[in-house]
Amino acid sequence: MDELDDIIRSATAAIGPLYFQLPVAGRDPALYERVYCYELYHQMRSRWPETNLFLSGEIPKRGHEVIMARIGRAAVPDFLIHEPGNMDNNYAIIEVKSSQANAFGIRKDLATLDQFRAQVGYQRAVYLFYGGVDFDLVRRLAAERPVEGYIEVWLHSEPGAPAEQVAEISPS
Repeated sequence: MDELDDIIRSATAAIGPLYFQLPVAGRDPALYERVYCYELYHQMRSRWPETNLFLSGEIPKRGHEVIMARIGRAAVPDFLIHEPGNMDNNYAIIEVKSSQANAFGIRKDLATLDQFRAQVGYQRAVYLFYGGVDFDLVRRLAAERPVEGYIEVWLHSEPGAPAEQVAEISPS
């Protein structure tokens, strides 16, 4: 699916400030991953081409026998791009984190991205940060558990700007 990079760029550029950082009564605006992800899904779907690949959000893989056999744990990726019902056409897994991501969440996402890429057969693994990213932290955590497949690191720095791939985590 050659269009995925362009879809990610144009979809993220269309995410407005209220979905990027939600105003909260009586407090400063906050980064809420679910709010951002729901708008990202909407924007991506509005650009989705005619294809046998399906964009899905948060498919729980708890009871999926093939996934459990291959990675040995339950996982709920933020987005999957695949052909439903066909384990031979898994295209991309996308995990999303805000600039406030902690080490625990980043470790979990790195493991999920790597396992879906290396053991489940997804062709691409995309780690999308919005608002900012601590590259040193991500690299240090990735080094704790070296990856088997490439993970693209994308950054959506601010509302109205497109996300761009800014790094790649490579197998050691």
